[in-house]
Amino acid sequence: MRWLVLAVALCATSARADKLSFDPKSVYKVPRGDGYADGPADAPITIVVWSDYACGYCNRVQATLDQLNRLYPGQLRWVHRTLPLDEDYTLAAEASLAAGAQGKFRPMHSRLFALRGRVTRAEAELVARELGLDMIQFRADLDAGSYRGAVRGDTADAEKLGVTGTPAFFINGRPVHGNQPLKVFVDVVDQELARAHKASTAKPADLYEALVGKGKAAADTDGAEHDEVKLDPGTAYRVGVGLPGHQLGPDDALVTIVEFSDFQCPYCERQIAGLKHVRQKFGDQVRIVYRHFPLANHRDAQLAAEASVAAADQGKFWAFHDELWRRSGNLTRADLESIAQTAGLDMVKFRSVLDERRYYDAVVAETAAAQALGVTATPTLFINGQPVVGSRDSAALERIVEGHLGNAKSAIAKGLPKSDIYALVMAGAEGSDRADPSSVPDSTAVKIEMRADDRARSVEAACRRRDRARATKLAGGLEGAAKKRAAYVCTGEGIDLP
Repeated sequence: MRWLVLAVALCATSARADKLSFDPKSVYKVPRGDGYADGPADAPITIVVWSDYACGYCNRVQATLDQLNRLYPGQLRWVHRTLPLDEDYTLAAEASLAAGAQGKFRPMHSRLFALRGRVTRAEAELVARELGLDMIQFRADLDAGSYRGAVRGDTADAEKLGVTGTPAFFINGRPVHGNQPLKVFVDVVDQELARAHKASTAKPADLYEALVGKGKAAADTDGAEHDEVKLDPGTAYRVGVGLPGHQLGPDDALVTIVEFSDFQCPYCERQIAGLKHVRQKFGDQVRIVYRHFPLANHRDAQLAAEASVAAADQGKFWAFHDELWRRSGNLTRADLESIAQTAGLDMVKFRSVLDERRYYDAVVAETAAAQALGVTATPTLFINGQPVVGSRDSAALERIVEGHLGNAKSAIAKGLPKSDIYALVMAGAEGSDRADPSSVPDSTAVKIEMRADDRARSVEAACRRRDRARATKLAGGLEGAAKKRAAYVCTGEGIDLP
């Protein structure tokens, strides 16, 4: 079993052994300061973050923050504040603010983290030149220390609040400390969206102040920790059937096995035999669904996943999947093209899709949805919604499937239509599928109207696949803020919603 390794840690800025921390369930009165902010000014969620460009954990969490932005398009406003590990070194922070003054904070921010450490003046200027900044103004700002006062103000506010390490996040005043899994952030954001919606009904002049104004003034807790991220094997989770063309078996199968997998994971390769065995033994009573979860430390897995989606677009996912695993470990661009040719794909279309990275966002959305659910390792199977973490041999998987088949047959004997088995399980399942809620099947007898947020996510998913017809159809029931959020994603994919 291959784990997504997440170091839940802080870069310490204080050596005090008796320092207090923040209660994850409490709200703190966190100042926004005068630093750089991006995201909609009217966003329901404001995330104030203290970080440092020389902090390794701050660097590692950036991928998680990018996924968070993708899960909540147009709903997050970020306030970037600095707490240097070395109080005498503020160059990188000043450079980011100087770039921000010229409208290039985000790209400078990303480049400084990519340098992974203490940045020299020459490196900062090289990045500024690459970004097309006005170099005379940029150098003048650094020479004059134009933003040194802002950095010192960030440090002073952090000390007053009791922040002693980076990265430190406050989501509408709720603390998340360290490089936490995506699910920790998602759980807090979801709770705070509900609180923000309730507070907004009073139409406050400043929603953020209304949410944090009565919060605690400073760190006040001894040793508070976030809840452990762990899937419960006895719980059914709401998991859809993924991207089009990734299904093997009929829609009315009694048992649906959704596998989150990585084409570079050796344990996923071991799982193939067990999945083939249950399909052979139980036939169309079992449906297999492949979903993408390329791990960050597998450098070739992301492109391989995108290539398989391109194959699915031509109706050849499983042919591509089988040939790829047959040549296990060979995932270069040249390998993927050779596999595609063997699988019978139209190579002109295939190459074009990979060249433009057409399905990059679709695969990232799959990964983010898995992490938001609590998936941290590959392979992770959801068998009629219940998680099985790690590979299982054929005999073990057969026993698990037999148990679910027994439950399904009992339900059918009581009058439930065969086609509604998975829909019934999903109706009572925990969580939500954040990649594409519309991929969770409804009952054939009872159609349940999707919530606005779920419909917006489904529209976004269609746009990421460049499926204009489906996006337009689903968007028909959207209005207000939900439609605005969907349009934010779709416009970026070249699709204008009606």
